[in-house]
Amino acid sequence: MPTDHVELALLNDAVVVVDNLSVAFPSRSGSGEVIRSISFSVKAGQRVGLVGESGSGKSLTARAIMQLIPAPGKISAGEIHVGDDLTLATVASAKKWRGTSVAMITQDPLSSLNPLVRIGVQICEMLRHHRNASRADARRRAVELLNAVGIPNPKRTMRQFPSVLSGGMRQRVALAIAISCNPRLLIADEPTTALDVTIQAQVLDLLEKMSQEHNSAVLLISHDLGVVANFCEEILVMYSGKIVESGPTQDILDGPLHPYTRALLTSVPSMTEELPARLSSIAGSPPAGGVDVVGCAFAPRCSLAQAICSEINPELRQLDDPFHDVACHAAGDALWPSVRSQ
Repeated sequence: MPTDHVELALLNDAVVVVDNLSVAFPSRSGSGEVIRSISFSVKAGQRVGLVGESGSGKSLTARAIMQLIPAPGKISAGEIHVGDDLTLATVASAKKWRGTSVAMITQDPLSSLNPLVRIGVQICEMLRHHRNASRADARRRAVELLNAVGIPNPKRTMRQFPSVLSGGMRQRVALAIAISCNPRLLIADEPTTALDVTIQAQVLDLLEKMSQEHNSAVLLISHDLGVVANFCEEILVMYSGKIVESGPTQDILDGPLHPYTRALLTSVPSMTEELPARLSSIAGSPPAGGVDVVGCAFAPRCSLAQAICSEINPELRQLDDPFHDVACHAAGDALWPSVRSQ
């Protein structure tokens, strides 16, 4: 039976609800958990950013939603709802909703596109499989999709192979395939990686346009806080497989509550202030994935760590803002206002 969290989120027009999700890889040294009891939801038409350092679990969260966790990994606890409970999906049923209910743009479009198959065939395949479109209808729709994502000569591109296209053009093709069946949830995993700033802006504009036109929810996974700040309405900050802070984008940018979030923001150069002699960095390294952590995983790298931080893992909680949650023992302490103002 769905939990109260799931039922409430679905009543509030949530397209996807992740409830206490854990993902584990078998390990002799511990539980092997790399995603640790995370919960969040994304509403129709909403754009949510999932940020954090490399290895924090962002892409694995996306793969869990898509039911594409690489072996021997598995969902060890929790539920994922996009209408139905996807954690109960069979391989056959997953093939039906993957691409229609949920679609994903991967980090490298060249690896997600078949290099031996022409672009037109790859788009038409989606339409023929999920929409039972005829060859003519699928081809006509494919041309419309390529035109919609800004491909200059869509009919010529239909006949081309992925290898002859630039990185930006391949990303547009990947977006065309992802939106071909009007998915309720679009997951964009680092969609602007290795693209120049002009192409980045164009890809993000296309994502926003598609979200507005089809009322699709978008989960944007990125380590680029500048991209997330300009595109997303809410931010989820992830560290060592756990969401440590969540809330409206502007609230988090103006007043980060978790030391890790603050460290991420101070390590990004400002566009308005004079650059310091040396950018701030986060000392130390995240814990290895799959290793059991006692207490707060960020404690060894945190200047505000207390004795309790190495003993008890803090849970997400609200302070003053009901929409801004943080998992930190120090948040709200007397020392915290002076730290936030630094």
